[in-house]
Amino acid sequence: MDRDSTIIELCRQGHAAGFTRLVAAYQERVYRTAYAFVQNREDAQDLTQEVFLRTVRAIDSLDASRPLWPWLRRVTTNLALTLLKQRRGHLPLDHLPEAALVAEPASEPAWTLLDLRQALADLPPLWRVVVTLRHQEDLSYEEIARLTELPVGTVKTYLFRARRFLRARLAVQEE
Repeated sequence: MDRDSTIIELCRQGHAAGFTRLVAAYQERVYRTAYAFVQNREDAQDLTQEVFLRTVRAIDSLDASRPLWPWLRRVTTNLALTLLKQRRGHLPLDHLPEAALVAEPASEPAWTLLDLRQALADLPPLWRVVVTLRHQEDLSYEEIARLTELPVGTVKTYLFRARRFLRARLAVQEE
C-alpha cells in the first residue's frame, strides 16, 4: 500500500495517526499553494486548516487508489478563489497602469526573488491564481480552466497579461 492509500485507510478507520500523517505529508504544500493565492500568512493558515477539515469530512468519498495531492490542490484552489471573490480587493483589468501592459523584458534581470514575490502579490488575484497554477503547479491551460471554472481563452489571456505585468514591474527594479 502506498502512502496516500495508507493515510486514507487510517483516517477512514478513525485512527489519529491517519490525520497526523495526512498533515505531515501535505501541510507545507497546501500552505504554500494557499499563500501563493492569498498572499497573507493568516489567511493561508486558515485555508490550510479548512482544507484538512474538509479532507477528513470527505475521507469516505476519496478513492484510495488515487493520489491525494490533486484533490487537496483542487480544494485549496477552490477555497482560495472563494476567499478572493469575497474580498473583491483587486484592480479591474481596465484600471491597471498602461506601462504594466506594454513593457518589454530586459536582457539581464537585476531583480531578486523578493522583488518577484512582491510583483506577484501586486497582481490581481485571478491573474496570480493562474500564474501560480501554471508555473508553480505546472498545470495545463485546460486543468487551470477546470479548477478556476474559467474558459481556457480567459486563462490564456490572464496568463499573458500577468506575464506582461510582471515583466513591467520587474523592469522597474532594474532602472
